Amino acid sequence: MKSYPILLALCVHSLSQNALAEPLEQTLPKWEIGIGPGFLSYPDYPGSKEQNNLLVPFPYITYRSDAFTIDQREIKKPLYEYRNLEFDLSIAGTIPVSSKDNQARDGMDDLDASIGIGPEIKARLYRNDLNEFKFEWPVRWVLASDLRSIHEEGFVTSPGFYYYFRQGFTQRKRLKITLGTRADFATARNNNYFYGVDEAYATADRPAYKASGGFAGMAYIVSLNWHIGDFWLGGFYRLRDLSGSVYEDSPLMETTRAETYGFAITWNFYQSDTTVQGLE
Repeated sequence: MKSYPILLALCVHSLSQNALAEPLEQTLPKWEIGIGPGFLSYPDYPGSKEQNNLLVPFPYITYRSDAFTIDQREIKKPLYEYRNLEFDLSIAGTIPVSSKDNQARDGMDDLDASIGIGPEIKARLYRNDLNEFKFEWPVRWVLASDLRSIHEEGFVTSPGFYYYFRQGFTQRKRLKITLGTRADFATARNNNYFYGVDEAYATADRPAYKASGGFAGMAYIVSLNWHIGDFWLGGFYRLRDLSGSVYEDSPLMETTRAETYGFAITWNFYQSDTTVQGLE
């Protein structure tokens, strides 16, 4: 964790060596709304061997403005921008897990749905036409809820590098491929929410365990975002390598490899006539 402020300083230094001309932008609809079939495969929680496969209706909702942006990855509010630096407010979440349906967590409290909210700094290290290479560093405060109560579950941060490849053929035909890698860190409270075992839930096969804060693994991501006329094709694959994480010896850790992937195809029946200048 201590090396990342140094890394950020090096990234900011590289910005001063970068050309300061603004990159090309795309002409994009302000609103896009659609729906179609989607498939999602994800573990109950990173480190669980129990994988869920869902075939569900997938709503495609995108909104772009200077005030905030909604896309398939997150909700983002720009706060400050200077040359190749951005400072944003971002929101991301997790899916709830029923412990009675998970063998390792049987008898324990459920994992509620959570929302992480907090600032994110982005530094553009390289650009070429519509393509960018960025360093991104979000820090999020995590709130979890079962819709009856809300509880705070610490902080998470995931500094990483991302390459965005874009081809803007026309406004209605455009392609975006994202490649990324990040390091995950979390406070002790957050790690214990997922991997801690209180004395009350300890068994012969599941001893009591208390996690510390710190390194929570690496993640490797690839995603596709392809618009063709009124249709959108999207897909992603994310591999989390939990080797060396501070909770690797938790009795709830069944594997150090966590795979999440999915795809969807939607018919975008509404695209606003109003357009904005930006990047997909």
